[in-house]
Amino acid sequence: MIYYRDCNGLAYRNVDELGIYLEKSTQTPEEVALLKDLYLHMLLARLVDEYACAASARGSLGFVASCRGHEAAQVGSARCIEVGQDFTLPYYRDLGVVLTIGMTPYEVFRTYRQARQQSPHAGETASPASPFVAHWGYHKHNLVTGPAPVATQIMHAAGIAFACKLRKSSAVTVAYCGAGATAEADFREGITFAAQHQLPALFLCEQDCPDSQPSTLSELILPSGLHHARIDGSDPLAVYHATREAMQLARSGQGPTLLELCVTRPAPGEAVKNDPLQRCESLLKEAQAWDETWAGELEKRLRREIEQALEDVLGSVD
Repeated sequence: MIYYRDCNGLAYRNVDELGIYLEKSTQTPEEVALLKDLYLHMLLARLVDEYACAASARGSLGFVASCRGHEAAQVGSARCIEVGQDFTLPYYRDLGVVLTIGMTPYEVFRTYRQARQQSPHAGETASPASPFVAHWGYHKHNLVTGPAPVATQIMHAAGIAFACKLRKSSAVTVAYCGAGATAEADFREGITFAAQHQLPALFLCEQDCPDSQPSTLSELILPSGLHHARIDGSDPLAVYHATREAMQLARSGQGPTLLELCVTRPAPGEAVKNDPLQRCESLLKEAQAWDETWAGELEKRLRREIEQALEDVLGSVD
């Protein structure tokens, strides 16, 4: 029997045809190495987000849709993508995805800088009331630039997956969205088309679920032929193993999967509840593999690199 951990961390439920990570009292050396890699990329995303938000508040960069609280959902899933082979369609909060795919902090800050220059309010302090959101794009790694209308990337992903199937390609198309996308017709039509044609696609919906808030998909009738599971999005190993199994299903011709990744996104200025970085740290401690010196040196190194990248972007002539 196959189980996964529910978003409240207590219940265990069967997931049909989708193998999800089993909680273990000990981790293998391979999983310890994986956890350290996940922690590195999650910390990178947290720090780049921190510096970008601060620069945006000063008016140096454009509007930043923070990824705080989403790090495990984004990094744990993106770690499974075959860079340069698979196609990735992120949504505007997916900083952790684009960094894991291969964008550098410098390229991320450049993207935010360009968003500020293109904004109709250029020269003013970024305002959440009228933001000009950055659209990720990294074509050399098959990361497709996202559109402005919500949920249209789901339709685009279904089309790309259909082309991959016609070409008999082993590529999987991975599309991300937020909870707001699930109310749109493009979302329903995209997942339905993918299910009807059994396309090699994976759809990941990052659900903000404070205090066990019901899913926006709870009242939506999902199409037949679509694998579906709700995963604790603050657990990097749970997300990684769920995504890996879903990718294997897609690659083997067994159709698309929709994963709901339940995260807790804090309000501005608040601490992150169910902090993904703390969860990863706890998993490493359980495996007796947590090293305070390693973690401290890692953060120092990343901060130096990020500060240099931001300085280079702000000092460049556009």
